[in-house]
Amino acid sequence: MSEVLHLGALVPAAVGACCTVGGRRGPLDLVAAIVMLAAMLDLATGVGMLHPLLWAVVLIVLAVASAVRLRSIAGLPAPVDDAVALAVTRHRAAMTVHTSGGLVIMAALVCTMAGHAAGSIYAGSGIHPAGHQFGTSALPAVLLAGGMAGFVALSTRLAVEAARRRERVVVVEVVSMTVSVLTMGLAAAL
Repeated sequence: MSEVLHLGALVPAAVGACCTVGGRRGPLDLVAAIVMLAAMLDLATGVGMLHPLLWAVVLIVLAVASAVRLRSIAGLPAPVDDAVALAVTRHRAAMTVHTSGGLVIMAALVCTMAGHAAGSIYAGSGIHPAGHQFGTSALPAVLLAGGMAGFVALSTRLAVEAARRRERVVVVEVVSMTVSVLTMGLAAAL
């Protein structure tokens, strides 16, 4: 079941990556979408292009780079009376937060799935991997669930605002990436 969910998450991720291209977002967004899709494909198929922890590092580096760009977006001067310029700046900033958040959550999911895979190595051997005691194993899951809930809330807000502005590409991008992250989260939970 988990494998089906992994592969199923690729479809909305691919749609989201196409929307990133179609939405004419920056090159960093395009690289982030492609890397996220590649990491998901690697995990779903088990090809092993990169070690899962290296995927997580690459995703976190892209999230930090995106956050640095957010700082430059927020620092752009906009005339106080120019409502359109202010709205565009806020939208760009919100989409950058969405991208960064998605990258961090995907990095956490990659680590979680790598942990599940490592745990399966020990199945039936009588040996238990370190760190799987009752009290310590619940915290990462709770933090990941909280992060995903925040990501869904931000995604909902962005999709509603984009729908009001009739920006269909943005709506599809945000919804598809959210569905993809939720599907990967469900796969990681199984």
